[in-house]
Amino acid sequence: MDTTTAFIRPAANGTPEVVVNFGLLTGREATLAEVDRLGRRVCNVAGDVRVHAVRVHDMGPGSESIVNQVVVYAGATSSDVEAIRSICEDWAVDCANERTIEPLPM
Repeated sequence: MDTTTAFIRPAANGTPEVVVNFGLLTGREATLAEVDRLGRRVCNVAGDVRVHAVRVHDMGPGSESIVNQVVVYAGATSSDVEAIRSICEDWAVDCANERTIEPLPM
């Protein structure tokens, strides 16, 4: 089974960004300290970094979902994007191993 949680996608301006499906792996939002730790890790590869912790609520007449993601924008060359994705993936796994919230039974 593919357990990848960090993906590369083009941002609105066409530069690559890394999206981490954090909640899928951990069952919770990323803490401020965790987001700061990720930013510092990415700075080792890319100079300028912007990290967003995002909680998205999608609702409709028959469904509701909440997605916790972390999005990383880095001033990096295209050759460094895969390294940044890998850093994000490792960071998410580290966070999950440190503290995970189990979902409530249905």
